[in-house]
Amino acid sequence: MPDDLDELTGGLRRMWSTAALTSKLGAKAASRVLFTKKSAKPSDDDEAAVAKARALVTRMGKLKGLVMKAGQIASYMPGTLPPAAQEVLAELQAQSTPMTFARIDDVLAAELGGRAAALFEAFEERPFAAASIGQVHRARLAGRDLAVKVQYPGIEDMIRGDLKMVGVLARLSLIGSPVDAGALTGELRDRLLEECDYEREAASQRLFAQLLASVPGAAVPAVVGERSARRVLATELVHGARIAVADPAVGDRAGETIFRACFELMWRRCIYNADPHPGNYLVAPDGGVTFLDFGCVRRFDPQMIATWRRLARAILDGDRAGFRAGFFALGFVGKEKGFDWDYQWNAMQYLYKPFAEPGFRHNAEHVRESFGILMFDNPNKFRLAMPPEWLFLNRLQWGLNAVLAQLHATAPWREHVEQLLAGPIEPA
Repeated sequence: MPDDLDELTGGLRRMWSTAALTSKLGAKAASRVLFTKKSAKPSDDDEAAVAKARALVTRMGKLKGLVMKAGQIASYMPGTLPPAAQEVLAELQAQSTPMTFARIDDVLAAELGGRAAALFEAFEERPFAAASIGQVHRARLAGRDLAVKVQYPGIEDMIRGDLKMVGVLARLSLIGSPVDAGALTGELRDRLLEECDYEREAASQRLFAQLLASVPGAAVPAVVGERSARRVLATELVHGARIAVADPAVGDRAGETIFRACFELMWRRCIYNADPHPGNYLVAPDGGVTFLDFGCVRRFDPQMIATWRRLARAILDGDRAGFRAGFFALGFVGKEKGFDWDYQWNAMQYLYKPFAEPGFRHNAEHVRESFGILMFDNPNKFRLAMPPEWLFLNRLQWGLNAVLAQLHATAPWREHVEQLLAGPIEPA
């Protein structure tokens, strides 16, 4: 197992990797979205892209932190890379280069006052999952099988360094734009640093277990508090398949469960978990879904949720005046002069197509096309603002649609949406 010290030090090298990766993935996303609108043929350099993806998996798996998170997002967003290269990058959803067990054991000792051999009846030294902030080991305690997530030593400081570089790049790239770069980077910083606090995550996981109890098919692993701390989180071990399932009926049920859980939490309880990558869902044989990873949780002002619900209602009802009022009220219009309302109306109707079209089956083309329509091809892109609370909401929106596209799921989406829009708002 390679030594991790060299890869987790050297701020300049990390900053360069972060900047280079961000620019590469941004350019690739734009080119793939624009390319696929013109032709379905693969690009001539797909083989080279696969080789680059393999190199990126190795590199990002060692660097971890914000660099690896960028790779995880690219791994499940349709259109960002050729399909074969995206399959390679998908390894980042569950795996990265693991830390040596000796260093993990040191974290256990510092956080829980004892080493693995004393704290658990059994503890597997090799992790079964290794991600951007921590790695997960199987363990056993009091006859129960556990998943123990241990944070990488020093990762919080490394993320702070990554965020400083991203903040500089954001301010430079958004000069003259109505987007408040400082507010967005502040939102990014707050959410990502919260992910480093496993005590906070444990509290969120317990809360989500209560909230999702009302959603049929949804489950959340129980937290084992006596073996959890700020940098260690122990939960019950749950078995299940990753998000790709062979049985279409199982995929439909899983997709419906994920959709209902997401919108029930946002539009009714004013809270959501903004890390929808496929590695955070385990699908049972009957289509039930176990939800994992509650580090990135955001609460919302109920008034903002009420305004968003009115906007959704206007789009579904064909109410252009209501749409315009809601779009203004949510703070999306940064420069009103020259704003193309016709284009924005059509773009939002396309985004909400799954809600409006009976029997809509989620697919990669809709994700790719909606991303292009709303982002790269949008004549309003230099007039749109980005309220800070929508930074991770957009991540959730594209991520959720990408997950449902992987499942190729269909369900009575409009029925679920109508029930929520007609129901009360009851903040968690």
